[in-house]
Amino acid sequence: MASLSIRFKVLASLVVVASFFGFGMILFAKTIIYHKLHDKLMDKGVVLTRRIAADCVNPVITERYFEIVMYFKDLMASENDIVYAYVVNEDGNDIARTFAHPVPQALKLAHQADLKQSFSSKRLNTDKGSVQDIAVPLLQGKIGVLHIGFSEGAIEKDVNDIVMSVVLFSVGVLLLGITASLVFSRAITRPLLMLANAAEAFGRGEMRTRVVIASDDEVGELARIFNSMVDKRRQAEAEREKLIRHLQEALAEVKLLSGFLPICMSCKKIRDDKGYWNQIESYISTHSDVKFSHSVCPECAKKLYPDIVDENGNV
Repeated sequence: MASLSIRFKVLASLVVVASFFGFGMILFAKTIIYHKLHDKLMDKGVVLTRRIAADCVNPVITERYFEIVMYFKDLMASENDIVYAYVVNEDGNDIARTFAHPVPQALKLAHQADLKQSFSSKRLNTDKGSVQDIAVPLLQGKIGVLHIGFSEGAIEKDVNDIVMSVVLFSVGVLLLGITASLVFSRAITRPLLMLANAAEAFGRGEMRTRVVIASDDEVGELARIFNSMVDKRRQAEAEREKLIRHLQEALAEVKLLSGFLPICMSCKKIRDDKGYWNQIESYISTHSDVKFSHSVCPECAKKLYPDIVDENGNV
């Protein structure tokens, strides 16, 4: 990961964040929103089924089944969620239905109502998709049970529409983010590349290299630090060159005496490389830039001029 460019890292981070956002919203729609819509459908279905069951009691008792069938047709025309409706008597025979033929036995057996409850429901998989079958006993099941099937297709359609909207929104955010990240990463990487090139040139010894400060952010602060470092290094190099120049000038004025010098123990003359004996001041003057000025030390002055020099060597 360390070898990847900053631009690629920014893009990868954006894609990961957008993907997690989209996945989270899809999961939210598939679970929370679906259950909310399902509960809303159940509440509506239970209220509607119990109301219809109350309206069907008298027609069932008086055996006016045709009236119930016509009621079912009007109900299905006004409620798009209703897939079917039928009433079975206490013996389990359907006495009113929306089906053109008798109610399929498999549908009857798929959900048998609990007569001890005011209503019961069960999700069924039919040829028309998922259906929530709600059953309400008529007079506690003494005269029959009303079954109404409510389709979950509308819920699934709403959830799918939400998911599609989330996907489109996520893709739009991702495209917008990629565009913004390209501009943003270019604004970051460009001065960093300039700074890297300047540092490389500085490493080669090019002291005139400077970085243009185009912003007041962290990158600009880094550029200022680099320029300050270059200035201090340039100043140090100038001082070092000045010191070297001064040392070279000083060395040019000095001649070093090295090796063994044969010197007389008595007269202190020095023998040169040609075998001649020279006065010490003559030899040193020849082999260096030292100039001698003759004088007399206090001890020699007392010996040489005892009449005019006291014991301390003063005249």
